[in-house]
Parts: sequence; structure tokens; C-alpha cells
Amino acid sequence: MTDEDEQIARLEIHRDIIGWVIAELHKEGIRAERTTGSSRKGDILIVDREEVPQVKQLLRSWQSKFKG
Repeated sequence: MTDEDEQIARLEIHRDIIGWVIAELHKEGIRAERTTGSSRKGDILIVDREEVPQVKQLLRSWQSKFKG
């Protein structure tokens, strides 16, 4: 596997995880959008700022669930 292949694989995983997170947020009724242009603020925009604490809690629960 070349260096480029490894970079592509990492980017594909990153893309898929971001898509999964946004889909899961939508299931929870949270409006979220993917950012573009390599935003330095992150990859996901939470539309309603009041939902940010709920998003943080969901991320923590997913992290502990998938870490085992």
C-alpha cells in the first residue's frame, strides 16, 4: 500500500464517520450539517447552539460505547 493509498483510506474513514455522526444526530432531532472548505471550526455544524450540550453528551456516550 502506498502512502497515498493510506491517506485516501484515512480520509474515507473520516468522511464516513462524519456522515454517520450527522445521521445519528438527525435521528435525535438535532439539526446538523457538514462543513466545507476545511473549516477550522470543525467538520460538523450544529445549527441550534442550544443543542450543543446534548450533542456533547451523545458524543461522550458513543465514545464510551465504541471503546468497549
